[in-house]
Amino acid sequence: MKKVILALAMLVLVSGSVLAQHGNRGNGMGQALNYDVTAEATYAATVIGQDTTYPARTIIQLSDERQLAMITAPQWYLSRQNISFDAGESISVIGVITTLADGSEGIIAREVVTGDSTYDFRTTAGLPLWVSRRGMNAAPGNVNNCGTMSTTIANLPVQDLDDTEISGLLHMREEEKLARDVYITLFEKWNINIFQNISQAEQSHMDAIKALLDKYSLEDPAANTTVGVFQSQQFTDLYNSLVEKGSTSLQDALVVGATIEDLDINDLQVDLAAADNEDIRMVYQNLMKGSRNHLRAFIRTLTNNGGTYTPQYISQELFDSIISSPMERGTVLDGNGNTSSTCGGKGRGRGSRGGGRNGF
Repeated sequence: MKKVILALAMLVLVSGSVLAQHGNRGNGMGQALNYDVTAEATYAATVIGQDTTYPARTIIQLSDERQLAMITAPQWYLSRQNISFDAGESISVIGVITTLADGSEGIIAREVVTGDSTYDFRTTAGLPLWVSRRGMNAAPGNVNNCGTMSTTIANLPVQDLDDTEISGLLHMREEEKLARDVYITLFEKWNINIFQNISQAEQSHMDAIKALLDKYSLEDPAANTTVGVFQSQQFTDLYNSLVEKGSTSLQDALVVGATIEDLDINDLQVDLAAADNEDIRMVYQNLMKGSRNHLRAFIRTLTNNGGTYTPQYISQELFDSIISSPMERGTVLDGNGNTSSTCGGKGRGRGSRGGGRNGF
């Protein structure tokens, strides 16, 4: 997930009653939407499509079959941040259900989670994040005080590498490429966004390992970035078998996704236990956090599609613990898995849709 911290401009920190009247200004409804935090709840939903009359509205269907308009932010803000929700996506919405001016039922969304991505539109107090930001290039929260992952790696000391640490880095570089390549291929087959989003997050995992390889002058086993091409025959065979299985049905494709993340978490645990370099441990902790989020996303989507998954690599106890806990967001972890004291807390604003170069 993208490492961001809440960075509201001082202009936002004015009277809450004044800000509330800006609730969804620019949504095309001529209606000020007040956000009642006492009525907030979490809803599982599926995206139906966009409202053709009001582009800022997304039509969703709740788990109880109700269809209603989801209102997130003004259209200019959504366009500037390249935020959209596609028909068929499974989402989780934290928000308040209300009656809109035209008499229809709607939900004002404070936070929307889809795949491994989190989009925040309001603070926990219900204040809109876009107020005072119109016309600016960055949205509130699209700031990372910790710099890029590559910068963080470079700032940690160079330490001696043993053969086990070297082997782990080389293996993990190709394993992250395996995940990326399989998801790219399965997105082309099934055209559902979870594969596209997480493939881009896996690219950021690859980039983090590559930064370590460069730092320690190690040869890159994934220098050939062509999808499905690996230096190791093991990964070539695994790619082919996973793509074959994932091409038989959408359920099987989602099982493949869960299997890859299951394997990744297990291998990261093994490599983490064998590593003592702080930069390597920090990267592995972040990769493992990302893989836990990816596993949650695949299991949620698989369940919504009527499928089930039994862990093949990690223990059932760990698996149950991961999927029963919420998405982990925002913070950089140190080599022991602790949150960094200098990188803020839970991210706000543009989430990690697709990961990005600094996304986990």
